[in-house]
Amino acid sequence: MKNALINLAIAISSLATLGAQDTPNDGETRAARGRVASFVCTSLPKELENPVTVMAGEAISQVVLSKLSPSDPVRIPPDGVVRIVRKLANPKDPNKPEYLTLAQATIPESMAKAVIILAPIEKQSNGLLFQTKVLDLAAIKGGDSMFLNMTTLKIGVELGQANILIEPGQIKTHNPLGGSKNVSLPIRLSYFHPQRNEWSMITASTVALYSTRRELCIFNWDKRFNRVDFESITLPVM
Repeated sequence: MKNALINLAIAISSLATLGAQDTPNDGETRAARGRVASFVCTSLPKELENPVTVMAGEAISQVVLSKLSPSDPVRIPPDGVVRIVRKLANPKDPNKPEYLTLAQATIPESMAKAVIILAPIEKQSNGLLFQTKVLDLAAIKGGDSMFLNMTTLKIGVELGQANILIEPGQIKTHNPLGGSKNVSLPIRLSYFHPQRNEWSMITASTVALYSTRRELCIFNWDKRFNRVDFESITLPVM
């Protein structure tokens, strides 16, 4: 019985030691482990495999990209750099594959939860397939409509009584709820056509906005049809 109690005490001591070893001493490391980022893709290039391979520090994982909703989150490494990569064979050392970077984003230290927007570009000589934009999820509140212009053209948004002009590369946020929990409003999206020197409508409809949701609208250039397109994504408020 005495030996059994001694063995139990040793086992408990060992578990406590292991727990202490798993707990990082560096506060910055703990923060990095708690920081996460998700991906949203405005369009999926034909040459892109999906799920994609994500490299964050030394960690490599598989993530499914979608145009309709954010991907599963990945941990942000201490340096803040997150990449989408493609695995390549290394003829010099088959056991050490090389990786081609298809997209890269750096998340600022101030962001605990980030959304990385991926917008396809013409394939670059260095292998890049996407331009990226990092959004701070904490900056988008319940009931917000955030508009991100990833084109080189001016975008106009008429939402209820509000008229919002979004310059190329600009982000604007509007919350029409006031004290209401939900509201339905007419919305009209347009872009300024540089050749015709006039506004051209993208779409018009009615949108329902709720205090429990955040709406993200991403404008991008669709090279297949030579026009401005957009993706509308709903982010729930946890």
